[in-house]
Order: sequence, then C-alpha cells, then structure tokens
Amino acid sequence: MLLLVLAWPPPSAAQVSALETDGASAYYYTDHFEVLIDRPVDETWLHVVELGTWMPWMASEDSPTGTAVEGRRVTLYGDNVMEVVKVIPDRMILLANLPVEENGEHSQGTAMVSVMATGDGTLVSIFMNRVYIQVDDVESPQRAKRESTAFAEQRRKTFRDGFLSTLKHLAEQ
Repeated sequence: MLLLVLAWPPPSAAQVSALETDGASAYYYTDHFEVLIDRPVDETWLHVVELGTWMPWMASEDSPTGTAVEGRRVTLYGDNVMEVVKVIPDRMILLANLPVEENGEHSQGTAMVSVMATGDGTLVSIFMNRVYIQVDDVESPQRAKRESTAFAEQRRKTFRDGFLSTLKHLAEQ
C-alpha cells in the first residue's frame, strides 16, 4: 500500500550546494516550488503547457502564450536562453538552461514543470537546477547572494507566490 502525505502549504526550497571540482569554485543552485490546484490533471495541463500565460519569461513575440513545444528557445533575460527539451503530455515539461557566462561564472542547468494527480486535484511542481563554475579561482560574489535568505525569499515570491499562484488562478477560474 502506498501512502501519499502532502503537507500544505508545501515546503519551498532554495538551496546552494558545494560541487567538488579541480581548480575552480563551483556550486549547484536548486529551487523547488509547488501548488495544489483544485482541478483534475487534464484540465490543469491545458494551462501548464501555455507557460507564457503564467510565467511571462516564457512568452515571446512569436509565441505570446509561450506554448511548450520541443525545440523552442526563449531568451529569458540578457544572454540566458532556455530550450524546451521534452514535453510529456499530462505529466511533465523538461527545459534546459543553455550554457552562459555572466559575472565571471559559467552556468547551465535544467528546469522541470510536472503535474501529478492528488485526489480530485493536481499538484504542480516547478524545479530548477543550475551548476555555476567561477571562471577564475576566486569565491563568487553571486554565490553569497544566492545563499542569502533575501534571495530565497525573492525566489519564493517570484515562483510560488507569483507564477504558480497565477497558474492556480487561471486553472481554477
């Protein structure tokens, strides 16, 4: 027997973890946020796949709704480009943050939006992970920023309280 226990509100996590490398300062940045939507997966998915309607970063001139289509690339900001790698209908969208150098750090990563049935509702989860490698052998000032409580709070406000709240509103109306 499988017992699924959901604590509500779900924990929101932003975390910096060490990465062992030779000759460079490197670390992972990971965050994860969830929202419970009072609609079945098939109804919720129709909104999830239109990423730009609830996550404005994913909207573009050629796709105002930011529909998740495999191979589609979106410039988030500056030189940061994200590509839709895989869409598994009613389950998951996998994205890649393409390699970029910014503020003396090389980085790249992945992101995932997943949906899971929970009784009569749907749990939507958004997960992001990037690896950062400092170009020279000095400690990254960006790392200290990402480790701060203020940064974690800003990410929570942007992703859980912003994007996922907007998705919940769209799906439940």
